[in-house]
Amino acid sequence: MPISIRSYRADDREAVARLWLDSWRSTGLPVAQHVTEAGNLERIDRELAAGWELHLAWDQDLLVGFLALKPASACLDQLFIAPAAQSAGVGRVLFDLARARLPKGFWLRTSADNRRARRFYERNGMRAGEIEPHPTLGHDIVIYHWP
Repeated sequence: MPISIRSYRADDREAVARLWLDSWRSTGLPVAQHVTEAGNLERIDRELAAGWELHLAWDQDLLVGFLALKPASACLDQLFIAPAAQSAGVGRVLFDLARARLPKGFWLRTSADNRRARRFYERNGMRAGEIEPHPTLGHDIVIYHWP
């Protein structure tokens, strides 16, 4: 799959919110059922205003993934891949972009029960750290660090 990456544009908002919802729900985690597309739309606006750096992965004209970075806090905040594009290398392309954009290192959090994401991050050099409750949703999360 030939992937191209470009920065977010305002007309991408609905597509990003939908992909985010579909990907999060594809994990099968109970906590993912509490998220809505409307909530994602609101969060996109709020996070962009607070400094999100948003990069989109495209397979021709189809959005297949997105990466949200918070450079000020060296955080890889979100990395989501469309369910149909998972295991096709899109996540790796976006993860490599995060390493290029934050070369001194970064941290991220993921659900402790999201075994697929955890395997991905560990295969790509992330070190698991503390486990703590998610700040708003309450489920256990694992904090990862790179390098």
